[in-house]
Amino acid sequence: MHLFSILAKTIWDVLSNKEVIDIIESAPACSSAARTLVQTAVRAWRYKYPTSKVDDCAVVIIRFSVATHEL
Repeated sequence: MHLFSILAKTIWDVLSNKEVIDIIESAPACSSAARTLVQTAVRAWRYKYPTSKVDDCAVVIIRFSVATHEL
């Protein structure tokens, strides 16, 4: 099980929660996940709002380690 916290600006306007989670879970590191999220959001923004300027996107991902204990 993966636990993480996402601090993001603008990506929620163009990406669903499932899309965001899928990108984070498939990335080897938080930094690459954040980069991919921003790139994906920018592409989606340009597609969804072709006549608008791309809003600035920012993402910070904090991944938590989960310790499992057997009883």
